[in-house]
Amino acid sequence: MKDVHTINDDFIGRLRTKTDAPEEYIQVLARQAPEAVLWAEGYGLEFDPGPRVFLTSSDTRIQPEGAGAAIVQHFFSRVEDGSRGLFFGPNNDRALAVEVLYETAAVHLLLDGEGAVAGIGARDRAGKLSHLHAPAVILASGGFQGSPEMMARHIGFDLPTVSRGGAHNRGEGIRMALDAGARSTGQWDRFHPLPADPRTAGATSGLMTFAAVMETVPYSLMVNNSGDRFMDEGATSMDYLYDLVGRAVQREAGQTAYAVFDSKTMALPHYRKAVLRDKVHEPHQAETVEGLARLIGVEGEALAATVASYNAAVPQDDSQFDAMRLDGLSTDGLTPPKSNWARSLDTPPFYCYPVTCANVFTMGGIGTDHTARVIDGDGIPIPGLYAAGEMTGIYRDKYVGATSVLRGLVFGRLAGYNAVEDSFDQAGP
Repeated sequence: MKDVHTINDDFIGRLRTKTDAPEEYIQVLARQAPEAVLWAEGYGLEFDPGPRVFLTSSDTRIQPEGAGAAIVQHFFSRVEDGSRGLFFGPNNDRALAVEVLYETAAVHLLLDGEGAVAGIGARDRAGKLSHLHAPAVILASGGFQGSPEMMARHIGFDLPTVSRGGAHNRGEGIRMALDAGARSTGQWDRFHPLPADPRTAGATSGLMTFAAVMETVPYSLMVNNSGDRFMDEGATSMDYLYDLVGRAVQREAGQTAYAVFDSKTMALPHYRKAVLRDKVHEPHQAETVEGLARLIGVEGEALAATVASYNAAVPQDDSQFDAMRLDGLSTDGLTPPKSNWARSLDTPPFYCYPVTCANVFTMGGIGTDHTARVIDGDGIPIPGLYAAGEMTGIYRDKYVGATSVLRGLVFGRLAGYNAVEDSFDQAGP
């Protein structure tokens, strides 16, 4: 989004070409995105209107101050207020109470004799199974990135999750919906990759460092455990590059690589500020390339040869170098090439970030309509069943940047309103 009131000019077009979402779904998302963001501000969220998330990004984006944790904090505080007896309604004309069941897992959906959802079966920490009856159920339990079994079956390998919460997304909600007849949608053999610092896996912050890694990659050499380059680090702007980097690193031995750079990158305007957004560990540092290789366990002569080969292929005149855009400064005769930001790596100290591929979310899920109702194989809504967020699959091949949390906000809000309407309609006057 350009700001809290305005979506980007290419928002609808990119969703049309890069997702399986029906046109009506896309139109509702585009129309209600500003409304949902302003609604969220009413709960205390503040959005940063900074024009760039990454230095080389071509997208304009807004993001919550405090990132995803702020969303949980502000919305769940309202849920907890409801659980303590604060009753509220859209127009103060309805009394709503909230009961929160901790350490309780949903196991299956309850259906009535006509196939409508009538609640859930849930198991508590003691293993006791109980039936929770309700006229409507909303599923919002994420994808299956936290399930090694489902990852192996659908993706072919397992990966660390980029967030601590993602490790708990084991696909149960998707399975429950499919068992109830929901349509399978999205691309089950794809996931949203993100290059990250493996040293931060399981960090107390709950989020693997990725901004520091990806702000560095365009100005670095990406090398594997053998000290060899394996990809074009300057292939495109950051909006698309992180996907290429994540998938390329995943294919390397041990799903491990290193972004090697020198002090010229450290001196770039705005670079230090950009990497501070989620940095936990400093990059490795040495006065020589060989010394850096020893720190990371790579053969020194091999890394030195890679750097020398690269330096021989960069333009002698790097006056057109521009860290903030695709500058066209490319190597000559090098395989793989570096298509942008190709300037010599020769000014000590030398640095590197270790890089692995983390899983943000999986792309296979269940189908919903433009009102967040779960639909069956024929596109017919399953009465009383709603879903929102990453478990509702729409993406194909590549993720459309900055749309996942936004559509979770829009359709989660819709699901909530519609489920409440269902409840009151069935309860009568």
